Amino acid sequence: MNKLLLGIAAAAGLVAPLQAAQACRGNFLGSYNTNISRQDLFASDGVRIGNVKGIIQQDRANLHRFRRGDRGDGYDDMFVSAQSRALIPRWRLEVAPALAAAIQRGRAYINVRVFEGCIEVRPA
Repeated sequence: MNKLLLGIAAAAGLVAPLQAAQACRGNFLGSYNTNISRQDLFASDGVRIGNVKGIIQQDRANLHRFRRGDRGDGYDDMFVSAQSRALIPRWRLEVAPALAAAIQRGRAYINVRVFEGCIEVRPA
């Protein structure tokens, strides 16, 4: 799945900026629920993460790389590798402002839907 995801990302990265005003479309790759907590707000070096994409990326690193998932963190097979998690900041993100604020406070249980070049975040 990771090789497929990386291949799709290469093509989708060229198209995503043109679709900024649209909802996520294209090939649906999968979804998962996750609990965003305070531990997800800090990078591995202890620096505070200032954006939702970075927090989602750290949440997946905490689960897959560091084995420090929160209660309620669902498994995904899309962001297992560091390479695939590195795509998250480059892809378009669809999230409501109020939910983005809750994520940045480390208090959100969310559903993450992943499409080619786009991540859609909703309350779980």
